Amino acid sequence: MGKSQADKDVHVTMGNNIRRFREISGISQKKLGAAIGVTFQQVQKYESGKDRISASKLVETARALGCDFNSLFAGIEIGDVTLAFPDHSTAALKLAANFDRIASSEQRAAIALLVAGLATQEE
Repeated sequence: MGKSQADKDVHVTMGNNIRRFREISGISQKKLGAAIGVTFQQVQKYESGKDRISASKLVETARALGCDFNSLFAGIEIGDVTLAFPDHSTAALKLAANFDRIASSEQRAAIALLVAGLATQEE
């Protein structure tokens, strides 16, 4: 029995989300594959929507990419409902991903104040 068009759309959308978070995180397909226990070719198949990704691999993928598990489902239509993806620019997502990698709480606080100050100046 073949896949329905809706089923294919789900896999392509989820794959696009995986690719988006991988690129934002600056992780190669090879590195992501190693982190979740598959080859980079398999990561390519997940990202293209060619192959399904299991729930356990989705959890591992979200963990490896440092993103929220639910974000991998963004944009997927279920019946008449489309799961939302936060409307943030790629630059904002990269900033957030890198911000979370800063170990020093003092540096994070200083950066947060700087960004808040710059954002206030533009208003």
